[in-house]
Amino acid sequence: MALIAPMTGFAALLERRLGARWIVPSLFVLAIGLRLAVVVAFPQTPSSDGEWYLVRAAEMARGMGYREAGHSTAFWPVGYPALLAASLWLCGPSLAGPIALNLIAAAAILALVLRCARLVGADETGARLAGLLYAIYPAHIVYTGVATSEATSTAVTMAAFVLLVGERRRSIALVAAGLLFGVATLMRAQMLMFPAGLLIAMTIVWRDWRWRDAAKAAVIVHLAMAAVVLPWTVRNYRALGAVVPVSTNGGVSLYYGANPHATGGWYAWERTPEWDRVVGIPYGDRVARQVELDRRFKAAAKAWIVAHPAAWLALGPTKIALLWAKDGDAFWGLDGSYPDAGRLLTLVRVADQLFYMTILALALAAVALALRARWRGRDAPMLLMGAMPAFATLTAFGFTGQTRYHYPAMPFAIVAAGWMLAMLVRRGSQAPDPHHIVDGGAGQTA
Repeated sequence: MALIAPMTGFAALLERRLGARWIVPSLFVLAIGLRLAVVVAFPQTPSSDGEWYLVRAAEMARGMGYREAGHSTAFWPVGYPALLAASLWLCGPSLAGPIALNLIAAAAILALVLRCARLVGADETGARLAGLLYAIYPAHIVYTGVATSEATSTAVTMAAFVLLVGERRRSIALVAAGLLFGVATLMRAQMLMFPAGLLIAMTIVWRDWRWRDAAKAAVIVHLAMAAVVLPWTVRNYRALGAVVPVSTNGGVSLYYGANPHATGGWYAWERTPEWDRVVGIPYGDRVARQVELDRRFKAAAKAWIVAHPAAWLALGPTKIALLWAKDGDAFWGLDGSYPDAGRLLTLVRVADQLFYMTILALALAAVALALRARWRGRDAPMLLMGAMPAFATLTAFGFTGQTRYHYPAMPFAIVAAGWMLAMLVRRGSQAPDPHHIVDGGAGQTA
């Protein structure tokens, strides 16, 4: 009893502190302050995808359209380059605009983490702990300094998620969710498939959400998505002479994970004889002949899968392991910009990896408890926090398990981790948990 009393006091103190009015504003100050401090102290030199995006955005800002090497392109989705172009037009030819976009996206993700936590039944302690975890997440802090689509596309996807889940019976909200999912699709083409999976998940976690409700929502959401995506599809048809819904990099992406030399992750083969052998199109012609290139790579990948189904299936677990095993892709830009800072970056990487693994462990525990609640016949909306991680996992299985592909799943995992952490604090203190999972509450006790 002597041990329980002070622990109970700690839990009560933690809840009082986290319940203070100043906590939420402080979380935003902390999140933006940390990201801004890293960007100012360690500015990164654009490279790889980020450099490509910035060049395309600069051309778009000058009124040249979405082109590469003098040719119209749709190799990567247009959404993020277009957003970058707007930031360059407003802020001038510097990284100020792209970094401002990332900071705005970080603030939006934090707000949406708090909202998601409340939607799935977490109380204020769990929601604010989730917000704190996101604010100090090292990998997402470091990503602020690079011009890549991860932060902005994740913010848009989460906003669509919140509208669909939180206002699922309001048609106007479903239209808004569909429009946002359409924008997200123009940033990351695989998002085209996510709403359908989410609607199916919603029929599983809520007893009163029927298949008829899901079908109605699906029609509204996908019509709204089409209103956003179809104009770009029409542009691609006119510019490229083919039906390209979003982008032309699907074939290359599929081939990465379905060929005789596939490792499950990314590997450098673009400028090797393999490229010419597989498609018969010189690397230098890849932009001018991108539609044909896309078709040939898709055909080569599908032919290999059909001829070697066991080998392809066996690669799946490797891809999934590569997707989730580590969290270090965020540091590539820093590695290139500061090659002499190896020791410091190694320490930060280790800290980030420990933080990341802790988040995953807590999130898995939360989902396991939610699964048990659903098995016992209760609503369990906390399971929805597993929808994006599951989607990222399935995408990796089909394509490749590159580490950065788990970026959009992490805010959802953080919501589950915040709830689980709050419950562990209460359990450890022997304090009663007033938020059991009954009819959908996410705070059930085992």
